[in-house]
Amino acid sequence: MHVATLARALRSRGVDVCVLDIGRGDHVGPGVTQARGRVRFTAQLARVTWERRIVHVHTSGANLKSWLVALASSRARWPGGPRPLLTIHSGLAPDYLDARRRRRRMAKKICSRFGHVLAASPGVAGALGRAGVPRALVSVEPAFLAAQVAPGEPPRPLQVFRAAHAPIFCAALAPTATYGEDLLVEAFQAVRQRLPRAGLVVFGRGSDRGHAAALMETVGHTGGVLALGEIEHGVALAVMAACEVFVRATRADGDALSVREALALGRIVVASAAGHRPHGCLLFGVGDAAELARRMMEASHLAEVGGGPVLPVRDSLERVLDVYRSLALGRPIPSDSAHLAQLSCWTR
Repeated sequence: MHVATLARALRSRGVDVCVLDIGRGDHVGPGVTQARGRVRFTAQLARVTWERRIVHVHTSGANLKSWLVALASSRARWPGGPRPLLTIHSGLAPDYLDARRRRRRMAKKICSRFGHVLAASPGVAGALGRAGVPRALVSVEPAFLAAQVAPGEPPRPLQVFRAAHAPIFCAALAPTATYGEDLLVEAFQAVRQRLPRAGLVVFGRGSDRGHAAALMETVGHTGGVLALGEIEHGVALAVMAACEVFVRATRADGDALSVREALALGRIVVASAAGHRPHGCLLFGVGDAAELARRMMEASHLAEVGGGPVLPVRDSLERVLDVYRSLALGRPIPSDSAHLAQLSCWTR
């Protein structure tokens, strides 16, 4: 979602943007080119090099394939042209790099091929520092753009569900244990013992086949669960806006885009103390379902008295544009005191 919104924001500024999609191939839109597979990816990298584009690589940094993609993309540069830009997103990247010395050496070598590296959180930046990546090469920039917070229409099932439940908690899920769906369902069942009308809405790829969906199938809507499955981004924002509390029960994180979106929508956010969390979240210990339930109860009481604070939006677009300009002109990347303060976690 960050890549798609960044591309739209850049086009609105008159930038000619081409997006190479090397994922599942189900993203379509202006300027999106399918590039999954080694042969097709190599061909598209050759094309963008011939077109003399600045390459901006977005990857997790949490597995070998991610770093090989970065390595291949770092070569997409014509002689004397601007060096590419790398963004590392995943909250799993620090554990991946810290686990093996050879991974850290690999990351240091690959990062050196880029003109600059944007880390999605201080934790990711710290891991790069421990790998030996020079501090001046890295900035911390959460993957958040104000243009992303534009809700669409809430789905019809939610409107019906809303009439029968209050308060309503919602969560974005994915089919991996990292997202903590099992913790979320356990905590919600504890909340329901004290708040029988409480509701839980989950959305995201696989959410209609996980623990919450199984509970919904077992007890129906009387169990207070609605599983929407994978929905469009604007609809997901509408779901957040229609609920009182957004829950992020992940076991690992970088800087969650959904958390910032929920705060910007004025929702109360309950989140695990994993990765970097912006000011305003109610935090609970990673993997602690009992504490999660207590925080959800606390959030429900806050919702009764007026909801959560609206997050002052720090849009990353201008920072990204500054980096692009510097790379295009061959100038040093401008420093940012806010980011330098965030890099206090840097270690060698």
